[in-house]
Amino acid sequence: MLDASSQIVLVEHAGEPIPVSLAFRDRTRLSISVHPDGSVTALAPANRSLDEVLAHLNRRRPWIVRQQRHFEKYQPLPLEKRYVCGETHLYLGRQYRLRVRQSGEISVKLVGGYFEVHIPTPKQPQIVAAALGQWYQTHAEQLFSARLEQCRQAAPALRLSGEVKLRVRPMKRRWGSCSEAGTITLNTELVKTPLPCIDYVIMHELCHLRIHNHHPAFYRLLTRCMPDWRQRKECL
Repeated sequence: MLDASSQIVLVEHAGEPIPVSLAFRDRTRLSISVHPDGSVTALAPANRSLDEVLAHLNRRRPWIVRQQRHFEKYQPLPLEKRYVCGETHLYLGRQYRLRVRQSGEISVKLVGGYFEVHIPTPKQPQIVAAALGQWYQTHAEQLFSARLEQCRQAAPALRLSGEVKLRVRPMKRRWGSCSEAGTITLNTELVKTPLPCIDYVIMHELCHLRIHNHHPAFYRLLTRCMPDWRQRKECL
């Protein structure tokens, strides 16, 4: 999505233009993201010239096209949730049906194959969504913290010392990120995926604490720490 400081630039591949939403920010590295709907965004350091950024984008054209073709396999994208009885919602890779009950207090529980949501106003989907979203947030924070420590212990090659800062929040375009200050942020939605996928994202971001880019050295480190990361990524 464009904001006031974004602009559309075009790069070409095989004679076809690829629009890229470009924004300049206070950062040290240029990042390029290809999203599930095929759109491309880029964040560039504020001190870079437009010509420098375009040159880098053009060098990355083959990778951009490969990512777009990868996401084409998963079209059409899932429909927006309506938060009504009988609808399915995911947790750790399993589907659970939604059952909404009227109650004086708000609560969410997993009961058998159901998400049971108790709220005072069961016919208001936005209230159901808020209750379920809070349940996901709470469980994601607890689970991700435990999995991060397990992944860290399972990968001595990382040679990490000290506490790793972790944040969990909704993210529109990424499963996770690692800031240059060393804080790992994980998408709350990740808790809906199987545990091997969660561990893959965590290990990916842990490796970024050592190597902040996606150069070959990064993938060599990731392979040492998690040899089957490609299969996990494909599942994700």
